[in-house]
Amino acid sequence: MQHNLPGKRVLIVEDNPLLAHDIKDLMEELGALPIGPALDLQAGFSLLNDNEPDAALLDVDLAGELVWPLAEALSARRVPFAFISADCTQEYLPDRYRRMVCLEKPATKEEIVGVISELASGEC
Repeated sequence: MQHNLPGKRVLIVEDNPLLAHDIKDLMEELGALPIGPALDLQAGFSLLNDNEPDAALLDVDLAGELVWPLAEALSARRVPFAFISADCTQEYLPDRYRRMVCLEKPATKEEIVGVISELASGEC
């Protein structure tokens, strides 16, 4: 699994605690510096306000609360991000985000690492 993640700060926003911690552990194994995980939108904003991520992975639906406001804040700060969701259909995503990367759950470790690596290097 090729990547360029050592030292990269990765914001993780995912409401499934098990998946969130799996992604966090994966980032740590690869030398990245995980920020979070945030399990809800408020925690995501708090982590964003206290850190300067190089990339972010956002669950679209955080226990019924959609992640779009946090996506807007990341865009305003020019932080590259991708979505992860059980529903990545074009109809589900707002027009503004339909061209964004959206990993369909369950995503493999290789898919997650590949996308975050591309984001952190500015390739996505």
